[in-house]
Amino acid sequence: MKKWHLLKAALLLGFILAPPASLAFESAVVSTEHVTVTLVSEQSNIEPGQAFWIGLHFELIPHWHIYWRNPGASGSAPVIRWTLPEGWEVGEVHWPVPKRIRVGPLSNYGYEDSVVLLVPVQVPPSPLLADPQIITADAEWLVCRVDCIPESGRLTLELGNAGSDSSTATETRELFNATRAQWPVAMTPAGNYRLDDDTLAISVAMTDAMTRSPADVWFAATEWGPVDASGAQRWAHSTTGLTLSVPAGDLPPDGNSPLEGLLVMESVSDGTTAQSGHYVRLAAEPPASSENRDLSPMTALVFAFLGGLILNIMPCVLPVLSIKILGFVREAGANQQRLAYHGLSYTAGVLSCFTVLAAVLLALRASGESLGWGFQLQSPVLVTLLTYLMLLVGLNLAGVFSVGGKLMNAGHSLTGISGLPGTFATGVLAAIVASPCTAPFMGAALGYAITRPAAESLAVFLSLGAGFALPVLLLSLFPAWLQFIPRTGNWMTRFQQALAFPMFATAAWLLWVLSQQTDTWVYGGALAGLVILAFVAWLYGQWSPGGWRLWLLGTCTAATLTLVIVPMLASDPSAQPQPDSSDDRPWSEQQVQELTAAGRPVFVNFTAAWCITCKVNEQLALSTDNTRQLFKARSIAYLVADWTRRDPAITRQLERYGRSGVPLYLLYPPAAELPVVLPQLLTEGNIAEAIDKL
Repeated sequence: MKKWHLLKAALLLGFILAPPASLAFESAVVSTEHVTVTLVSEQSNIEPGQAFWIGLHFELIPHWHIYWRNPGASGSAPVIRWTLPEGWEVGEVHWPVPKRIRVGPLSNYGYEDSVVLLVPVQVPPSPLLADPQIITADAEWLVCRVDCIPESGRLTLELGNAGSDSSTATETRELFNATRAQWPVAMTPAGNYRLDDDTLAISVAMTDAMTRSPADVWFAATEWGPVDASGAQRWAHSTTGLTLSVPAGDLPPDGNSPLEGLLVMESVSDGTTAQSGHYVRLAAEPPASSENRDLSPMTALVFAFLGGLILNIMPCVLPVLSIKILGFVREAGANQQRLAYHGLSYTAGVLSCFTVLAAVLLALRASGESLGWGFQLQSPVLVTLLTYLMLLVGLNLAGVFSVGGKLMNAGHSLTGISGLPGTFATGVLAAIVASPCTAPFMGAALGYAITRPAAESLAVFLSLGAGFALPVLLLSLFPAWLQFIPRTGNWMTRFQQALAFPMFATAAWLLWVLSQQTDTWVYGGALAGLVILAFVAWLYGQWSPGGWRLWLLGTCTAATLTLVIVPMLASDPSAQPQPDSSDDRPWSEQQVQELTAAGRPVFVNFTAAWCITCKVNEQLALSTDNTRQLFKARSIAYLVADWTRRDPAITRQLERYGRSGVPLYLLYPPAAELPVVLPQLLTEGNIAEAIDKL
């Protein structure tokens, strides 16, 4: 009897302490052979105007799965039909990051073990009419291992009104928090995609989540169709972000509209795989066919050759090339075989330099650096050294000093016809000076090369070098063509001295480029270095030869390094040059988006201080009164993307349009995502024609 009384007391106490039915956080269980499903709520009691979360909690037996919103190659996502109290509204399902589940040759996206599909619920502000508040979910799902079984269930949840205890049970709170931790994180800025035939080329900018290289990366579109879930995806991680090559699906994107999806990164630690998902909204890029998509390898080689040939008449090359021609004139009557050797040596120098530039460019790109054609002149140190070299060459041509009776000496003979190493060095120098120039045909060829495998890229660069070296090579092989040039005499001394001034002009141009890259102190140090070099060169030409000259040269070098290189290395590399005009604005992707969203057309000038073609276009087409008035009349915003100094954002933008360097001109119509790409050689006419088509 005593035991019975104790049992009754315990039951009574349990009844008193037990929460009322209105405080339930979950529905009755719907159980099948493979799945247990409950409807859970974050709150047990609801107030008018309250927003809260409910969810379907799936628990699966081992090796079975249900599907994400995009099931992948096969399957079907769960479907939920809600019955709510009057005036209540339910939002969209918030999907946790799925796993990639392989079934034979197919890949699906789904969940194993356990998952909660949460949805937000909004209660109207009006008083609640009944107690309890009943929410019903009629759910259908497909559960699979190899074979799939369709299942369904009705789940009913009763919630209390305000005034009761509305706290959240610890287990429920932990379940909801753990589910939210599995949601994808929005990535801003997200990135871009380009549709190339049957492949989606995706690029995503660096974020904090990518500071360490992941073990695996894959992309899944939020809706079925744009991506082949079963196809192999290739990815690369770099200091600038991620790039992926993803096979397009049965319903590929149109290449103009944004593409939404999940970027999933997997990492392995202590044998355990963890994944993080990022929601991305990828902007469409213009197809590479704007200039170089349809280029065949042979067409790219021909374009590169023609571009290299045209480089010889660019103002940045003529000063060096004229020195070489002077050498041929001096030796016009010499042994033809020796002339041919010198022509081949010059060609070898050009090809070697182009090969090294291409190899460095490709190697740095493979390591994650964002570089392009002319990247070496983005270095203030190299620009300064080239300025000094051009000054010394000019002083030598002017007769201020002479090295071994040759025109110039750099270890051996830089330009003297009698020394093969010197002829080789002339070819190297000509190629270095030519690299900032972009001739017609070069843009398409280099844009093609930079995206191809290393061997194919090097072939394009070598074709460019072959076209560049061809005129000098032909003069060496056919010296009879030199008969139209007057014979050697006193005029040659005067001509040699006159050639000093193009070299001085080149040095002045490089010095102006340096002024766009550095601050006042560095620029002043460079000027001081020029004075030191000129003074030492004059002393060298006035005094007799001796060992002290090496000491003097060493002192000059040390002074130059102290005055120029050290402050240059200590300067702020992030400082960007300002636009040339008060009407110009610095470019940014955000600026373009804001202006076009406001209904304004946008013209973007991708340029650099060392780009001769860019400056010619600006003077003859962009800075004219007609063009400026046209921009003003049509309310076109003019943005300048200055690539004088390294800027990874500009480099990525150039890559989007198949370019490895400047110039690039984009005209964005108002409220449009894709711009019009203008020719590399601008005229007032083709600018006006493009604007008229807006």
